[in-house]
Amino acid sequence: MNIDTINSTSVLRRCLRFIVLMLVVILMLSSVAYSQPYTNPTTVDLKTAANFRILAGSAVTINAGCTVTGDVGVSPGTGMTVAGIVNGNIHTTDDVASTAQSDLTAAYTDAAQRTADATLDVELGGKTLGCGVYNSGTFTINGVLTLSGTASDIFIFQSAATLITGTTCIVTLLGGAVWSNVFWQVGSSATIEGDFKGTILALTAITQNAGASSVLTGRALARNGAVTVSGAEVLPVELTSFTAELKNNSVELYWTTATEINNYGFNVELKIENGEWNKIGFVQGHGNSNSPKEYSFTDSPFGGTKFKYRLKQIDFDGAYEYSDEIEVNLNPPSKLTLVQNYPNPFNPTTIISFEIPVKSNVVIKVYNVIGSEIADLLNEEKLPGRHQVEFNASYLPSGIYFYSINAGELKPIMKKMILLK
Repeated sequence: MNIDTINSTSVLRRCLRFIVLMLVVILMLSSVAYSQPYTNPTTVDLKTAANFRILAGSAVTINAGCTVTGDVGVSPGTGMTVAGIVNGNIHTTDDVASTAQSDLTAAYTDAAQRTADATLDVELGGKTLGCGVYNSGTFTINGVLTLSGTASDIFIFQSAATLITGTTCIVTLLGGAVWSNVFWQVGSSATIEGDFKGTILALTAITQNAGASSVLTGRALARNGAVTVSGAEVLPVELTSFTAELKNNSVELYWTTATEINNYGFNVELKIENGEWNKIGFVQGHGNSNSPKEYSFTDSPFGGTKFKYRLKQIDFDGAYEYSDEIEVNLNPPSKLTLVQNYPNPFNPTTIISFEIPVKSNVVIKVYNVIGSEIADLLNEEKLPGRHQVEFNASYLPSGIYFYSINAGELKPIMKKMILLK
């Protein structure tokens, strides 16, 4: 082989390596292009149209088997067929629906006139997108579309023609992103199946096809056409966060909603270790709201060191939905402690609290001033943590009494209490 042949082969190899490297770079750029965040756009202000779960220009049809949680309206048309369930108010060509349609027209125009950050392929399934404005001649979703962002990030999709999703459609929100900040401006009609999220602003008709997995978490708002829903649900309150914070022996629960429709309030439920769920409180909801609302609840849990909390969101009609569960782990006490009863003096009931550092068989007894046992309040195995028992002395005369605790091999403790009738 001569030198010219060797040099040409070397050059060829270098060229091939360069071409391969460029192809890899192009593929990498294309794979991240859609997830590259753009400047967060301002929201699309729906005004009174946001009070509606379904709003149509000509007619509304809610087929049997479909539950709509929220208000339903039509204007200027008058068609209203309800074979399913509506957990909300129905407005047919009244001032409320008419005003909402005017606000919908303004919101539709606003969304349509936004400058796009990127033009996407027709098929959105398999993509991960950040906040921004995206357009295409038409959109389809077959597979998983992931929208990643915070609770303040806005996603606007502009379709010049149609929006069509298949049965495999799943719109997933990550990082705190909320459906009420996802807007689908559709220049013609929308046909929805699968698990879809966001507010649809369609020029003509919106149709949700039937199916057990067909769920619209959002709004269906049509300017000129009809809205027909046949899926399992069109869902209500949007819970955006649910967290817990330890403060000494108390647990502070915090949660936030982005929007609320027909929200009566929240039952706060607690489960200790492997026990059963129990209601420990209730927090009033805001009914209907289009702005974020913050809630809190304080609990001082007893009965262990591992606790789980969840929320039961309840509508005015009694329909409900559970939140995700959150787990809280308290540090076990460092020693056996018997707390002074409260109230003291008392009549006729009082609470006796205690803490144990290890799993133990706990015995609590009450004695009179001469040392005679008059009550055996507790004799059972308890987990490490804080516990309490109630003592009812309605059958005893006023006087001084003593209560003691024994827990396994730990040193017993005794305290005095006063019954004053």
